[in-house]
Amino acid sequence: MRDDKNRTWLNYLNNLNVESTQLEKRKMLGFDGFFGSDVMMNPFFRSHMPYTYILDYTQSRYITMAENFAGYKSECFLKLGLDHTLEIIHPQHLNLFNKEIFPERLTILKGMAPDQHNNYVFSYTLQVKNSEGGFSKFLQRNCFISDDFGNPLYSMGMLIDITDHHFDNRIIQTVQRLDQPANQYFERKVFYLNKEDKLLSKREIEILLLTSAGLSNKQIGEKLYISEKTVKAHKSNMQDKTGCPNGFALVRYACKTGLI
Repeated sequence: MRDDKNRTWLNYLNNLNVESTQLEKRKMLGFDGFFGSDVMMNPFFRSHMPYTYILDYTQSRYITMAENFAGYKSECFLKLGLDHTLEIIHPQHLNLFNKEIFPERLTILKGMAPDQHNNYVFSYTLQVKNSEGGFSKFLQRNCFISDDFGNPLYSMGMLIDITDHHFDNRIIQTVQRLDQPANQYFERKVFYLNKEDKLLSKREIEILLLTSAGLSNKQIGEKLYISEKTVKAHKSNMQDKTGCPNGFALVRYACKTGLI
């Protein structure tokens, strides 16, 4: 089913082929109660309701889509399916999801038991062209229903408008078990729309050099006339850019790649 050399999102959808008997067996499996939570009856949630959807990967169509997502009527998605979605996602965001984020999701899912896929929530941010012609930012959170081989067949989730609250150009994907606390992640990875954004800045390289010389965060801050908190923030950004889990790995990476 999977071709590791060409696992983009759009290729996955085009190549997905599941027998109808298997589809009928799994259709709507795990969706019970997805929209039936009593908490949604609270007036607060009615006025801040996320846009919920269920997407059938096997047919590239929406089974359900909330009204007024990005200003569009639900029938736009229900009638046109993914064609409408592909038209309104920002081209850079679509390219990143297609070529990097979705293949990463397949890799993560491959390490899980297929019947556990719907117990993990994938989150990331994207930009969508709204009905007025501008771009709105959304946080998407979804989980998957997969076949016995681990191929995702359905995506069910929600989209939350964060246009007025999100100013970071990084795309952060997190994966979280449903039973985990909100601040604990099974996986976390940062993606960049522009490759140059992954390059370390002059200040970051300065901090790397001082770190490799054995200076503490406090000592680095005093030497560069910045706060210790700022030093930690720079190191965190460098770990995101390089995929290094800690400061030791960061220094080792810098030495290996010739950065310092």
